[in-house]
Amino acid sequence: MVKVRRSAGVSAAASSPFPGELRHEFARTEETGFSGFIYDPKDLTRRFVVELLLDGLPVRLARAEAYVPKLAAKAIGDACYGFSFALTPELLSDSLLAEVRLANGSDAIGTSIQLGEAAEVSTDSRGLGAVEWMGGLRFRGWVRCPATESPIVRAVVDGEPIAEARASGFSHIGGIDNANLVKAFDLHLPGDYADGRVRRVHFITEDELQLTVAPVTFVAFPDTVERFFAGFSETESERLRGQMLDRLLPASAPFTSYVDWRKRWDERAQSPSPIVTVDRPTAVVLVAGGNEEISLESLDRQQHGNWVAAVLPSLEGPGSFDPDELRDFLARDGRDAEIVVFAPTGTVFDQLALEGLAQGFVTIPQARSVYCDLEISGEDARPWPLALPAFDYERMLEQGYCAQLFAMDRATVLAALAARPTNLYRVFNSQFDDSNASRNKQVVHVPIPLGRMPPLDVVVHSRLLAKASLTHLAARGIAAETKAQRGALLPAAWVTRKPKPRTLTVIIPVRNRKDLLATCLSSIAPALTKARARVLVVDNDSSDADMIDYLVTLKRSGTDVLAVPGAFNFARLNNLAVEACDSDDVLLLNNDIRAMDTAWLAEMQGRLAEADVGAVGALLLWPSSMIQHAGVTLGASFAAQHIGNDRLASDPGYGDMLKVARECGSVTAACLLTRRSDYLDAGGLDEVRFPINFNDVDYCLSLRSRGKRVIWTPAARLYHHESASRGRDQVGDKAARFERELRNLRNKWGEHLLEDPYYNPNLSLDAVPFSALAWPPRDRSPRVNLPPFAVELPPGF
Repeated sequence: MVKVRRSAGVSAAASSPFPGELRHEFARTEETGFSGFIYDPKDLTRRFVVELLLDGLPVRLARAEAYVPKLAAKAIGDACYGFSFALTPELLSDSLLAEVRLANGSDAIGTSIQLGEAAEVSTDSRGLGAVEWMGGLRFRGWVRCPATESPIVRAVVDGEPIAEARASGFSHIGGIDNANLVKAFDLHLPGDYADGRVRRVHFITEDELQLTVAPVTFVAFPDTVERFFAGFSETESERLRGQMLDRLLPASAPFTSYVDWRKRWDERAQSPSPIVTVDRPTAVVLVAGGNEEISLESLDRQQHGNWVAAVLPSLEGPGSFDPDELRDFLARDGRDAEIVVFAPTGTVFDQLALEGLAQGFVTIPQARSVYCDLEISGEDARPWPLALPAFDYERMLEQGYCAQLFAMDRATVLAALAARPTNLYRVFNSQFDDSNASRNKQVVHVPIPLGRMPPLDVVVHSRLLAKASLTHLAARGIAAETKAQRGALLPAAWVTRKPKPRTLTVIIPVRNRKDLLATCLSSIAPALTKARARVLVVDNDSSDADMIDYLVTLKRSGTDVLAVPGAFNFARLNNLAVEACDSDDVLLLNNDIRAMDTAWLAEMQGRLAEADVGAVGALLLWPSSMIQHAGVTLGASFAAQHIGNDRLASDPGYGDMLKVARECGSVTAACLLTRRSDYLDAGGLDEVRFPINFNDVDYCLSLRSRGKRVIWTPAARLYHHESASRGRDQVGDKAARFERELRNLRNKWGEHLLEDPYYNPNLSLDAVPFSALAWPPRDRSPRVNLPPFAVELPPGF
């Protein structure tokens, strides 16, 4: 291929001088891909926006902030000065020349590339891969290779390979114009390297290709930094310093090490004295459908000796029973039972199972029911942990996760029998038939695996669950439909409520980027038409002529446009918009959202139909079809993290959590439905402490502190080109603001960040939630789902 340059004599791959002493490069990396870099050697903190032109016409914008390995090898700043573009063959088919310029500038970056001949490609400036230290002995990274390949990645310390992992997962790199799927790996180093020494590790592929130009520096400790410091220092300040480091750089263990992890952190081994025995008469009810002998044998090994068990025969197939059989058992052999434990036959009870469930009633005196974590068996019979959340009503309806092994006090069971339940899902959910809001606080979760689940026929159990959830909602007077779904490990049901008509305003803040807004509006239009919703575009000082003309056209067509001048403050823009509208509900929506179908809005409105629901979020995907947002979990890296970033859209997620609607700590304001009255009652988004980042987390926590639930649903699916119009907030001059807002989040909600009820204390707090075990686990006492509380700082603090 012939490459043409405006001033001849410099090759395409060479760095070239530029007005202002900038250094830059531009090359073709594949048939439809281009990449390069640009930086200012006199000011390495600068970041540039570049635009790609085809035959002199601008077609794409990109921020030059991607990591460039060749710059890292030369120790140039943080090496994050790269850009890339991925175009469609149709866009390139009639083009002759590609070039890159600084946005709104006239001087070319690198060389112009002639497109009329066979492509001569260079290596993508983003390199072959990347690796990130997650804290402790854990590292995650990606490798650029065909999707059908899963290369082995090796960790090398002092020239010796010490660990390896196969890049069999997927990850997402790039942005709106250059989204790419790459193969991902997750690797833990051997425990010998957790010795408090600063070490450096290289990562190479099985073909001896180096992923890291410079070694990755890390330090890990045998247990925790807090315990390490406490071992040689009597100063309380050193212990507190170690505690904070544990929060910021938490250690973890892979799920594959679960057996060793449980031996290391088993509470019986850690406790200086045995758990106090709770000698309450207990009846165990096993529902036929599995291996009853294995269940009865495990009951014979219980430390809690005051029990009697019965196996209820099937009524209409596996998982079902005759409620009269249960009533007779409790009236005769189980007449003295104060606690009734339920499980399907085939459940293998831990020797402390009955004791642990009974302990939940002692720890939480108002408890009416108690459920626990579980284990499942792999194909090789190896146990795997199923670490569950504190009580989640929505997930109960759609997954029945808490009805696999649970206990109830006798009075609650007798009350449930009045509803004549024929399966365990209906036994459990009947305690909420009276819509008493206090019931949620009477359900206790024991975050310790007290039993191993039998293999479930998820098709059969999904039908049982769908029927039980529909019967329960009808008992509450809620108009709804349920449909059995197909879970991977657990049953699944899709609940669709039928809300009464309510008015809705969709609020979209913008500044320039007509292309994003036009795409967004056209994609959501069918759903908005069905809902009779209005759109309010909030214009924050757009200056592009095309955008200004487009806003005028929108006004003429009946779309409301609210002009809000001044510095970009996402919270303020939305607050002014909510004040300006008068609808029942508001949907906060980013301009870089693109709907995938017409059903997403009705699904979200159905979730908001319950009076105690304060906000509803959607499943957001990157253009690569990787999940960008599946709810927000609190505490990871002592902050808030999106759930699902490491998963494809088709992935069921840990414990099937991506297949069912559930409650969570927060949802993103990129697509958030809420009542206008709730928004105003909570004070809207905080314009002072959280103008850009974490305002949605703060808002959702404020709702939950008022007793509201926050729900995420996978049945509302949209694409999200995250921060496409603004860029990322963790780089450049935005980093200081991001850190300030993160500090405000920790100050205001810090205690709750460490005790998210929807996140299990056995799971790691590093930056990828639901992907590893905590080292060590946090407090595993019986718990209930309580509202968070804020620490209100005085003005100026």
